[in-house]
Amino acid sequence: MKQTLKSLWAGVDRLGIRLAIVLAVALLPLMIVSIVRSQSVVNEAVARSRAALTGVTLNAVQDEIISIEGAKAVAQSLSQWLPMTDGKPDECNQLMRDTLENTEFSFAGFYDTTGYVSCSSALAPFNLGVTPELQGQIADPKPIVLVNQDAPISGTSVIYASHPVFDKTGDLLGFTAVSIPHQKLKKSASVPTNAVFLTLNALGTVLTAPDSLAEAKAVMPQLHPSEFISEQPKSFRALGADGTERLYALAPVVNGELYALSTWPVDHDVSGSFYLKNPALFPALMWLASLAVAWFATSLFVTRHVVRLRRTMREFAKTRHTTTDQEFRSAPRELRDVADTYMSMTDMVLRDEAKIEDALRQKDVLLREVHHRVKNNLQLIASIMSMQMRQTRSKEVKQIMQSLHDRVNSLATIHRNLYQTSGQADISMDEHLDAIVNQVIKMAAARDASIKLETDFDEIRLVPDQAVPLSLFVTEAMTNALKYIGAAQGKNKNLCVSLQVLEDDIAEVVITNSIPPQAEVPDPEKSTGLGSELMEAFAMQLSGDLDTGIEGQEFKVKLSFPIDPLDAED
Repeated sequence: MKQTLKSLWAGVDRLGIRLAIVLAVALLPLMIVSIVRSQSVVNEAVARSRAALTGVTLNAVQDEIISIEGAKAVAQSLSQWLPMTDGKPDECNQLMRDTLENTEFSFAGFYDTTGYVSCSSALAPFNLGVTPELQGQIADPKPIVLVNQDAPISGTSVIYASHPVFDKTGDLLGFTAVSIPHQKLKKSASVPTNAVFLTLNALGTVLTAPDSLAEAKAVMPQLHPSEFISEQPKSFRALGADGTERLYALAPVVNGELYALSTWPVDHDVSGSFYLKNPALFPALMWLASLAVAWFATSLFVTRHVVRLRRTMREFAKTRHTTTDQEFRSAPRELRDVADTYMSMTDMVLRDEAKIEDALRQKDVLLREVHHRVKNNLQLIASIMSMQMRQTRSKEVKQIMQSLHDRVNSLATIHRNLYQTSGQADISMDEHLDAIVNQVIKMAAARDASIKLETDFDEIRLVPDQAVPLSLFVTEAMTNALKYIGAAQGKNKNLCVSLQVLEDDIAEVVITNSIPPQAEVPDPEKSTGLGSELMEAFAMQLSGDLDTGIEGQEFKVKLSFPIDPLDAED
């Protein structure tokens, strides 16, 4: 999780990404306002579509209602004329046929309380039977409009207006009926071509449709009839049975019996308009376009110049290659000022570095010269001492001078190595000690060629403040070892010098020499010899622990000291 947050912050930390985020947030309110406004336009268009659909439906239903009202008036008129034709069937039938002339009605007749039609516009009497509708009419005789989905004469769905007929004593004789075919309800010429008009009963069953009933069922809403059947005109939005989102308008023709339903797809008013069909897409595209333009502008005037300046700085840090003001000629004035300031800084850095390098070069030359002169002077002293040793005849004096001669040569070797490594902050001690050991052994071999030398030096670099006392310590320790070295009869004299790096930046130097059997080696801590005193002094300079002693047939000198870091010398 922490690594993921780091990676995320590394991406956001870039200038271009931050500018993009700020621009996106700055332009976001404009996109939101545009989306809201576009959505309100679409909602308004849909509302207009609903209102238009409801208005068209009501206009179409008005014609049907006028026809039904006319049928009700005719049925009432027939109920008044019918008693005058009592006992005259032919005259009654002729009256019914005359009523249909030049009208839109499909049937006119009289049926009694048993459902028998004795007088009608039909060719012969017939029996309807006692239906639930007839039972309701007998229980509450009043003018009523009903729907018959399977009329016995036409075989189609009809709307019929019924009116009760009473005799002179007020007894119910039956009912007159005038029928209107459903096909009378047709789509008005002002209705959109993709609108569909249906008639339904109270159960939501399709009674009539402009095409087949199967196609009509496909455009019916995926709702229960109780959810949209209403006694008041209404419009609503729902999914059709075919999965298309549609607008619906419902208008009652005969309350509780017949309803007109019109519908068309939701995108009717917005067809052909990509903007209105996708109200959120256009503002989003405008937002992206604005963001792209703003990004291009910031990249053209800011980002690319900042990236170029960063690349120039990195190149200067690696190769010390500088740039010219021509590269930033097209940058804005503020960035040109930054570039000019940077170029001035690079010129100053190069000049200062040149001065420092020149001073270091002079210092190195002087330091080399000092070490060279010291080495030459020490070698001159060693030569004078050699000449003096050849002239003296005292053995004790020769030994003392030989010891001094070896120490002077060791110092000369140290200064020669310092002269060769001048200019560096540290000294490679494995190479340096190897040269000192070989120098001391070379001088000892002239007196005793039977010494077998073993060396083991780790790669370690020390600052001069540690390298010089360590070199002098090893020289004194070897001189002391060569003084007391020995071996059993027939065996070689062994001398071992090692430098190891231990844990916690601790270095350990060990000088071991073989001693003859039964030899008495002086205790260095109690000895007043110059070599022991020098070794103790050098160990103190190194802040080390000095340990000497005999282990078997060997005498061992061990010094452990901490390695100073380079910055301590600096």
